Amino acid sequence: MHDPCTIAWLLKPELFQIRMCNLSVETESELTMGHTAIDFWHVTDRPNNVHWTHAVDADGFFELLTDRLARFER
Repeated sequence: MHDPCTIAWLLKPELFQIRMCNLSVETESELTMGHTAIDFWHVTDRPNNVHWTHAVDADGFFELLTDRLARFER
């Protein structure tokens, strides 16, 4: 549920655990072309270039989602 998570993060970022890390996409190897590599533990010297969301308060997310959807008329 990528789109609802984006909106939820904008409305209530405290529901998400975010960590700075380096993300790169393999573009040269035939075997792993397109592979997304996340240096979550900073084992390379590459600079951080993304905010990586690695956990969410699922109960809080679904509470926010159902609360907002309930505001629409049927």
